[in-house]
Amino acid sequence: MSTPVIGRNAVVKKGTTEIGYATGVRCSIDVDLIKEFKIGSDKPAVLESGNKSFPVSVEKMYIDNAYATDVLSGTKVTIEIAPRGTGVGNPKITISNVVFTSWELTIDQDGVVMESVEGEGDSLTLGTY
Repeated sequence: MSTPVIGRNAVVKKGTTEIGYATGVRCSIDVDLIKEFKIGSDKPAVLESGNKSFPVSVEKMYIDNAYATDVLSGTKVTIEIAPRGTGVGNPKITISNVVFTSWELTIDQDGVVMESVEGEGDSLTLGTY
């Protein structure tokens, strides 16, 4: 049985630079389903994988307006996630050509100023270091 992965060991990068003060990241693969039925059957005549999308979001402590600027400018970036860290042979997930579509700033009186950014890439590659 494999050992569960501890989140604090993960590394998240924007391009080749580690995202400092990241507190969380989410990425997913969404696939549309092509499903068509024909008259006389309650089972699909066609059932296939359709269009794919690759959403990603990052939560981090606010440092400056760099991520808000990325949203406003439509800059495409690469997000790389290393769930076990960047040691040799460790898995990595690369989401390419991410366009950030949402940025949010959160300020609480008794905490650290936080920001979150969401977007979507045009491909997701599973690899290793």
